[in-house]
Amino acid sequence: MKPAAPRTMDLRGELATLARFIAVGALNTAIGYGLILCWLFAGLGDYAANVAGFAMGLPISWALHRTLTFRARYRPSGNEMVRYVVVFLIAYGANLGTIAAGRAAGLGGSALLQGLAVCTYAALLFVLTRLIVFPARRG
Repeated sequence: MKPAAPRTMDLRGELATLARFIAVGALNTAIGYGLILCWLFAGLGDYAANVAGFAMGLPISWALHRTLTFRARYRPSGNEMVRYVVVFLIAYGANLGTIAAGRAAGLGGSALLQGLAVCTYAALLFVLTRLIVFPARRG
């Protein structure tokens, strides 16, 4: 049997990274989404509930994805943390855009809208984090 081509191995590695991202993100997302819903049902409103859930999850998300998802083996730097915050803000902006669009469509205050916003955030966070914060290292 021939060894796998380098691109095939790269794809397998990225699929494994994606699987770790999903596993690590599942717990973080469940906690954040649960907090969002609690605050939403407590009357905080769409935006305030969403901000509160994501604000609490940011440092946890960075630490878990750094160590478990992307397996960074080098010392963290201030530059890396700034890149993560920027990527987070871009993904979070897309999250809020999804909420705004959903509210305009009459879906304000719904768990479905919050779930769609969280999924939008997660997909964009994975791609940008892999490309900008923890790029694949050839070695």
